[in-house]
Amino acid sequence: MKIIIYGSKYGTTEQYAQELSKKTGIKSEEYTNVHDINQYETIIYLGALYAGNVLGMKKTLNKIEDCSNKKIIIATVGLADPNDKENTDGIRENIKRQLSNDIFNHVSIYFLRGGIDYSLLNFKHKTMMKFVYNKSKKLKEEEKTAEVKAILETYGKKVDYIDFNSLNPIIDEI
Repeated sequence: MKIIIYGSKYGTTEQYAQELSKKTGIKSEEYTNVHDINQYETIIYLGALYAGNVLGMKKTLNKIEDCSNKKIIIATVGLADPNDKENTDGIRENIKRQLSNDIFNHVSIYFLRGGIDYSLLNFKHKTMMKFVYNKSKKLKEEEKTAEVKAILETYGKKVDYIDFNSLNPIIDEI
């Protein structure tokens, strides 16, 4: 059996999960609704990036008892350009810290670009983003990562970088 599992706070990751489900015929479920992950042979996890963590991924994937006979695909959804190697290297390192070595060494990782609508953020996230924005403005140009630049460019706005064609390599792997 195959499943698409997603962790989405404001809907961008859920849109990717639903589109992937539509294109593959594989059921998609929010991570909070998946109770027995070990029954699946193929697990595609799409997770929104928040402060370096992939929403729900650690809690979900670390429940896998034996990954040796499973295909595990992780796709992160973030604001920064997924073509920036420094950005993707950082995300990959954060994923590595969140998963057991067995699982991390068994996954394929993809990077998708999402979006943000500041008018939808809850108070906690608005406050956090304002703090990050103000801190980022003070950095020297050479210290600004792709993620920092994305925050500076999009702060206070509604932006949508969703590209369903970026799902094609994932579909090919499935």
